Amino acid sequence: MKCKFSILFIALFTILLGCKGKQKPKIEQIKYQSKIFLENRLIEYLNKSEGLQSPDSLKFVKALDSFQRHVKGLSNNVDFLTEFPLQATNIRDTLIGEKLFKMATFETYTDPLRPKESLLNRMKLKVNGIFQFIDESQGLVLGGKYYLISMLYKQGKRADVNYYKKAGGNIYVLGVYPMQVKELRRIVSKEQIASLK
Repeated sequence: MKCKFSILFIALFTILLGCKGKQKPKIEQIKYQSKIFLENRLIEYLNKSEGLQSPDSLKFVKALDSFQRHVKGLSNNVDFLTEFPLQATNIRDTLIGEKLFKMATFETYTDPLRPKESLLNRMKLKVNGIFQFIDESQGLVLGGKYYLISMLYKQGKRADVNYYKKAGGNIYVLGVYPMQVKELRRIVSKEQIASLK
């Protein structure tokens, strides 16, 4: 009788240990509340996705594929770049047929004045902006920081979207998008406001 009881006890103990090891990993929640559409949607996605944090390479690959599809889907939303800060890194004129167009490349930039919890300094995004009419590019300067009102020409490639685990904070590469820029709104930084006062 003692032998059966000991075997039953060992079996139950083994089952309990096996079940304990199968618990889902806890997702570190991002508590920052952003008013920027793209950053807010990224935070919502990351708070639900456990695979991107997984040390298991198979789970990570599946989660990365899901992340790429999610970001590509977000690019179809009309609010994709609403209030999203970008910097002009390249400006050029191009001739298509017999018509002259202004083109500019806009990229994310690092701003030390942003809240530490914000993901903006760790997000990488590039927009190849095409100005159909020259007057739409008024005020455009190299290095200038802008909010764009634009229309997506073509969805970006899923392969351009990526996620890198880093010790100082993960990097979110959100892709490259060709867009028709309808309007530029210059960003006045907090440093510029302070110097004006």
